[in-house]
Amino acid sequence: MQTGTPEQRPGEDQEPEELPELANFKVRGRSVKTWVIGVSAGVLAVSAAFGGLNKATAETPPLTAGTAVDAGRFAVTIDRVVAVPDLAPTFKPDPGGALIAVVTRIKVTDDLGTTTPSDLIRLIGVPGVKDTEAPLGISTIDDNTTNPVLTPDVDQVIVLVWKVPKLSEPPAEVKLAVQGYEHAEESILDHHDKWFPDAIAGEGTIKVTDKTKDTKK
Repeated sequence: MQTGTPEQRPGEDQEPEELPELANFKVRGRSVKTWVIGVSAGVLAVSAAFGGLNKATAETPPLTAGTAVDAGRFAVTIDRVVAVPDLAPTFKPDPGGALIAVVTRIKVTDDLGTTTPSDLIRLIGVPGVKDTEAPLGISTIDDNTTNPVLTPDVDQVIVLVWKVPKLSEPPAEVKLAVQGYEHAEESILDHHDKWFPDAIAGEGTIKVTDKTKDTKK
């Protein structure tokens, strides 16, 4: 009869080997944690390129003329909406058509100047204009500078212009939507701050002043 200690089977009464944390693994010289963050940032960037994440909100803030809307990177105030036969020489409609001009005061809340993004304001439900259609052009109202660089913390009067197909039938009112933007800290991809499309910051119906019958241009 053997009195010695029985031979220990593999895996019995042994201290489990401590596994390294996932964050300490490296792939191509970078930690797995860094790769995960990088992939997440890439997904966000790709999503933004196709219109953002379209976050659902309980209630979209109302948009009214003369009241500023907080759109994240911008403070946006709709001054007025005007239907005009043309805005020559800067903007011209298609033959038989007219223009809808949204006169807006825009202030950049970021500390860097930037141009007005083409998706900042949308016309909703206007016949002949797709809800996702970008404006024909963006310009200052005083000197007709197209796509001007906006100065931080300064209200600048900007006009956004869309074409409508029929001069004789400008809408009496239009529904406008202001796109909101969300700030992201330094991007792991290029080490710059980023703003991405977020939820709609404001939406409302604004009356249209019809100047399509005016002879002066």
